Amino acid sequence: MTDDRLTYVQSEVPLLQPPTAPRSNFSCFHWLSVCSFVLLLVATTMFALLHFHIIPTPGQQDEFQSPEVFHIQTFLGSSPNAQPMTGERVAAHLTGKLQDGNIVWGSTPMNTFQTLNVILKENTLEIPQDGLYFVYTQVVYTGKDCLKMKPTELTHTVNRKGEYPKVTTLLTSTKTACEMPSPSVWHQPIYQGGIFQLDEGDILSTETSNIHLLSLNRSGQVYFGVLAL
Repeated sequence: MTDDRLTYVQSEVPLLQPPTAPRSNFSCFHWLSVCSFVLLLVATTMFALLHFHIIPTPGQQDEFQSPEVFHIQTFLGSSPNAQPMTGERVAAHLTGKLQDGNIVWGSTPMNTFQTLNVILKENTLEIPQDGLYFVYTQVVYTGKDCLKMKPTELTHTVNRKGEYPKVTTLLTSTKTACEMPSPSVWHQPIYQGGIFQLDEGDILSTETSNIHLLSLNRSGQVYFGVLAL
């Protein structure tokens, strides 16, 4: 009788299995961890970009709409290796307008980068003293469409005339508009900039093709300037 009871009890006791977590809960926890890590990585990256001014904060939007020369001047002014300034740094930033079929360069009331020692004469810039200069310029072309317009070369050049009558080219760039037929409005900017050793009395001027295609409706997008380094 003892053996029968033991057999009955053993048959009623279920086999114990090791506890396991539900697979669905584990999967949710796994994806939650991955999402949290990705969000943390994105937040850290955005903070770094904002901290080092790689992307602008809302208060810096106007600054990042300015030409590259503003950032170069800021760097040179704060760099311990930059040459010490005596008085105003030689600088000029001119904006263009269309007049009699040509670009006419001039300053604006908002322009704080044209010093008195830079001479704007006959639509050219005269360098007041020997030195290293950053020369830059931009023009923007536009058109309604490319259905009837043939492929057209757009060229913008900055020339230098020095002590000798010979004119040399400092910057030049050519792009092609309407390479393929298209009904869409097109825009073609040409930006150029470079560092050059210039002498006192050097004359800088610009030469631009297809001026009738220039976009001058938006203020500040066609400009020409120099900054002493």
